[in-house]
This record gives sequence, structure tokens and C-alpha cells, in this order.
Amino acid sequence: MLISSEAVDIIYLHLKNSELFTDPKRPTGELCKGDRSEDSKLEDVVINSLGLNRNPVQSGYIYLNLYVNNLDPTKVPGIGNGKNIRDSGRLKYLSKIIQKIFEGDDGELWIGSDVCFEIESDTIEEDGAQHYASFKIEFNTIK
Repeated sequence: MLISSEAVDIIYLHLKNSELFTDPKRPTGELCKGDRSEDSKLEDVVINSLGLNRNPVQSGYIYLNLYVNNLDPTKVPGIGNGKNIRDSGRLKYLSKIIQKIFEGDDGELWIGSDVCFEIESDTIEEDGAQHYASFKIEFNTIK
């Protein structure tokens, strides 16, 4: 049986060595387990777990949140004076990489022969001067 923090560790190690963090346009921030710096203005990637059941075939959910700064009105003319407009292009670019990592060849990411991750859904949320792409990822293991 795995505990939630072990599932987070598995995703963390996989993402740390993935295209997301080797791409020339990689996120500017950190890969974080659970929390990010309270005052971070960087493109952090945060992994959280909603817990795993204790059945012989364990299942649960991992949330992967990718933060991106909103557009800067001093650099992008015509968007007004506020900093509340999401950078849709940047969110889309990085989200596509995440999707590619977790979809593999058949819509799932298998790590070894007994741990499987699959994106169930994704949304865009607002968080002050940033928006974030939130991926709900189903986790299954037969350990």
C-alpha cells in the first residue's frame, strides 16, 4: 500500500525529469510538493494529493496546478490598466506539455507496471495577479 505522499513523490520525480522542465520555455518557478512560497510571482508547478483509498487496487486523485503570471499592461498595449488578463498563450503552451506527459501512447501514464496516472479534467482558475491551470489526475496502483 502506498500513502498519499508517496504518490506525490512519484509524480514529482517523473515531472522533474520530464519535458516540462527540460523544455527551453520551461516554467520559471519551482516544482513544489503541497505548497509554494506565499509571495511567489513565478510559474510554479504544485502537486497536491486528495488521498488514496486502502483497497487492494488503490485509487485517488492528485491535483497539479501550473501558475502563470497575467499579462502586463505596460508590455501588452490595449488590454487596459489592470493586471487581470490571463496569459492564455503561455497557459496553453505549458498545459499542452503536461497533457503530453500524462497521456503517453494510450491516454495514460504508467510508471513501472503497477502505477497509473490519467488526467480526468483540467480547468483554468484565477489567483490574483496569476491564473493557473489545474489538472485533476486519477491515480491507481496495484501495489
